[in-house]
Amino acid sequence: GAGGGDRKGGAPPREPVPPSGPWATAAAAAADAPPPPSGPAPGSSELPSVGSAGHDEGKCKPCAFFHTAGCGNGVLCKFCHLCDAGEKKRRRKDKLEGQRVLRRSLKQADNSDEDSPGEAC
Repeated sequence: GAGGGDRKGGAPPREPVPPSGPWATAAAAAADAPPPPSGPAPGSSELPSVGSAGHDEGKCKPCAFFHTAGCGNGVLCKFCHLCDAGEKKRRRKDKLEGQRVLRRSLKQADNSDEDSPGEAC
């Protein structure tokens, strides 16, 4: 055709120009930033420590120091700060009782094996 080029529309294709200026670095940083957290922020009343994350499901471990001398690890504590003051003691008591029951049942099963007549060799 008459314009000397094979393209229609006249202007040559332009390459995208990267943004420049002081706002360009902020825009690039925002593009690389991770998405916002899906749950409550650590340090909030819903999540006072990172170890409090499983509290609602009962999957946490109570902090031994939070209700007594105070926890020095604060938000970074791996243990739950939402559990009640006596929760650690209650869970330990339940665990020990479960172990006692298991030992008793194993002992009874062992005693009943000794009482039953065995096969002759």
